[in-house]
Amino acid sequence: MKRASSVGLAVIIIGVIALVLASAVLIVSSRLQSRISLNVGDGVFTAKLASTPSLRDKGLSGATSLSHDQALILAYPSDGKCPIDMKNMKVPLDILWLNNDKKIIFIVKNASADSVDTLFTPKSEGRFVIELPAGSVDNLNIRSGYSAVFSIDGEKIK
Repeated sequence: MKRASSVGLAVIIIGVIALVLASAVLIVSSRLQSRISLNVGDGVFTAKLASTPSLRDKGLSGATSLSHDQALILAYPSDGKCPIDMKNMKVPLDILWLNNDKKIIFIVKNASADSVDTLFTPKSEGRFVIELPAGSVDNLNIRSGYSAVFSIDGEKIK
């Protein structure tokens, strides 16, 4: 009997340790998402990079707040229309589409978290989408034709 209860206890302890390690890996990997310095208009942002389909699909959905200097850069492996929706968004955004030269080709200002049925799509193809806190475009002199400055050299874009 004692041997069976010892084995059961060992199995429980190993299970708890595995669960703790798996949680730690998830937390560390989410914090290791690339952070990039982004300059656009008169703004300087600390941006996360979404360079995989799953990161791009998630975007900023679920975020309950976004500070004035936070941004997300969605990088695509090739040019396309790159439509954006506000599904599961809780904060409004300004959204910029950039071509491969990082020039702004299309802007949506103050995309509301309530616009869940709206698909925002640029008129021409781009390579990057930048999500900024709502009001950034007007407050920081961001205009179509302006260039954004950031480096994602060495990042794998899938």
